[in-house]
Amino acid sequence: MWTTVVLVTCFFVVVRIIQAFVAKRRLQTFAQQHGCEEPEDVTGPFPYGVNRLRRMLTLATSGEDILDDIIGSDFTNAATVKFSGFDGNTAISTTEPANLQAILATQFKEFVGGDRRYHCFKPAIGHSIFNADGAFWEHSRALFRPQFSRENINDLEMTDKASNSLITAIGSADASGWTANQEMMPLIYNFTLDTATDFLFGETVGSQQLAIAARTGQTGTYSSDDDAQAKGVEAQAFARSFAIVQDYIVMRIRLQSLWWLGDGFEFRKATRTIRKFTDRFVQLAINTAASPSKGEGKNQSLMNSLATQTQDRKELQDQTLSILLAGRDTTASMLGWCLVRLAIHPEVFNKLRGIVLENFEPDEPITFVKLKDCRYLQHFLNEVLRLHPTVPLNSRNAAKDTTIPVGCGSDQKSPVVVRKGQVVLFCVYLMHRREDLWGEDALKFKPERWQHRIPAWQYLPFLGGPRICLGQQFALTETSYLLVRLLQQYDAMEPVHWDEMQKLKKGLGVTMWPQDGARVRFHKATAYQGTIANCI
Repeated sequence: MWTTVVLVTCFFVVVRIIQAFVAKRRLQTFAQQHGCEEPEDVTGPFPYGVNRLRRMLTLATSGEDILDDIIGSDFTNAATVKFSGFDGNTAISTTEPANLQAILATQFKEFVGGDRRYHCFKPAIGHSIFNADGAFWEHSRALFRPQFSRENINDLEMTDKASNSLITAIGSADASGWTANQEMMPLIYNFTLDTATDFLFGETVGSQQLAIAARTGQTGTYSSDDDAQAKGVEAQAFARSFAIVQDYIVMRIRLQSLWWLGDGFEFRKATRTIRKFTDRFVQLAINTAASPSKGEGKNQSLMNSLATQTQDRKELQDQTLSILLAGRDTTASMLGWCLVRLAIHPEVFNKLRGIVLENFEPDEPITFVKLKDCRYLQHFLNEVLRLHPTVPLNSRNAAKDTTIPVGCGSDQKSPVVVRKGQVVLFCVYLMHRREDLWGEDALKFKPERWQHRIPAWQYLPFLGGPRICLGQQFALTETSYLLVRLLQQYDAMEPVHWDEMQKLKKGLGVTMWPQDGARVRFHKATAYQGTIANCI
């Protein structure tokens, strides 16, 4: 028996060796046919990315930054490189616009999200638009596209309510006109969760009001209504569980092919909680779709709209959770960086506020069109997203043996071969800061640079091609609206315990946020004052 076991084992080992040899020869032939060369290997002196892993594990003591110092050091000599990970696989990494254009657009069908991405997110969002490829992704995209129409985005009633709640949460001003020091990131996360759940489910979780009530020791709207009180408790559990799920997903992504180690009772319990919360809205949407008269007079949520096209409970749940996961933190991250930049650049704050006061009357509604037409506001957002893209690092897997246009040879102009299944990482954060693309002042925060610049493939805060972010205009509109409201309300803001010269540390997970938070204080405007500024 043991002889048989040994012989079978040896047979499979030999087969794997032969398969690896054949695959290597096939790829070499393919590379020669397409004029490809090998990119620079930046793995370092030790195999399996040991040095990179060591640096990541010692970030707390070394003070290094993952993007600027560790990943950034890979591109000292070239914009496209390769390296070996601790799981033994070799990946390609690039900051070259031509390569991103190929991966995301011109060679779109040759690159996919891949099985690893699917499994990292599956416990939370199942099989949905965010982790799907091929026909199911196309089906999902078609389902969602109408929901992100301009008409739906221009319905800003909930955004206005959430903005009012955030301003209330900031607190009143003292005799000198200044509010207390306020860490804004928790308030921003509440803001985006409230607007996102209203858009998706037709009912906000009311996290900002719950937080205000908890801080002030009041029970708020839940004191005399048992059903409302139960919903409030459920909403709080959902918000807590949603944060836990996100932390585990980040862990699974960082474990690469060992994603399955990022699991546990806490993770599974949190996923059950958020899915149970969503299930109530799924049932309501299905009932409304079955009897349209029940939905008369109600806002048409994204869930309700989807239910008219599919009655599959799991798909409705998966799809809406995927949009919530993708959209809530990206908008919050963008808002956080906006406040950081306004706080440390008073000249930008004053200019933007002057333009806002001139173009947005306090008693007139703030519309999608007016927000889009305010060019300096859009330039400000572009510059924030250039230096602080909400998703700084992304990847695709090769669906077959293929190439990307440039990155090899002495002039970096030769194509790079990519084997089937190989991961290609791309870092828009580093691409957005390249001096050869943006000038010698690439690291300077300068909204004015956008007056004569047309964004191309060197600027991809929302990616590009067929998978460009569906919620791009939703996020920009939410952010613009809140900024206008804050600038109308306050005539100054100051950073607390940090300044322009301080290194802006990054928290890095699925998104990138200000690690040190956005602790500021605001000065209440005494009266509305118009200016001679124009929305240029």
